[in-house]
Amino acid sequence: MNQISPSESSTRIQSVARASRLLMRVAGAPAGLTTTEAATAVGLPVPTAHHLLATLCDEGLLARGERRRFVLGPAAAAIAAAYTQAEAVPDWLLQPLRELVREQRETAYLSAWRSNEIRVLASLESGAAVRVAGAETGPYRHAHARATGKLLLAFADPQQRAAVLGEGPLDARTAHTIVDREALAAELEEIRERGWAVDREEHDEGVCCVSAPAIVNDLVVAAFTVSVPVHNFDRRRADLVAAVRSAAATAVDAHAQHTEEPPDAQ
Repeated sequence: MNQISPSESSTRIQSVARASRLLMRVAGAPAGLTTTEAATAVGLPVPTAHHLLATLCDEGLLARGERRRFVLGPAAAAIAAAYTQAEAVPDWLLQPLRELVREQRETAYLSAWRSNEIRVLASLESGAAVRVAGAETGPYRHAHARATGKLLLAFADPQQRAAVLGEGPLDARTAHTIVDREALAAELEEIRERGWAVDREEHDEGVCCVSAPAIVNDLVVAAFTVSVPVHNFDRRRADLVAAVRSAAATAVDAHAQHTEEPPDAQ
């Protein structure tokens, strides 16, 4: 029979885990979910889901919408707003960044959307300490010319993408910068299909970058990017792509290990 280890039982509360899963399912359903739909989505008995959903409503995390459907509540909006402004970076994202730098011996970055803007959350140079959030000053400019920027734009919704790119001409940082909007749209579509982005001296002469997304619950929660001198890029390109994708996958796996529901005690 399944057993819960002492460390697991002392740190995991099954009802909280189940309620969190229900909350995430509702968050991913723009039209909301009925009790039966939510229960089916997370594999719970309908009565159990009903009680958990009612509790989430009492706490303001959910609300009852039209046609007996549950939707996100005001407390969820407060959490979302706080998350987009947070500067702290969890270790499940930082540790893969450290490993990426250690293995590649190049500068690497961790970036994400915050308050509808792209921000560098942390950067690390080989042999140096992590510099988090506040170490990066000023707005993130010229996203269309950066591997990180193109990656996050590729997976963003159209409104978010339009807000960053604006309506005027795209600046040419170098002779390699994509400034034609149709060409950029094609590039972003290709990035979505292959799952990684690259810039070859598009933002800075002599510098190339590769970026890959960490995707949790179908959302890009961060981008892992490594930067290398152009003279090293062509021979290392395949390895660099594999490295950033591996870092992103490691982060997602680490997150999953902390959020999986423990087995029922028998």
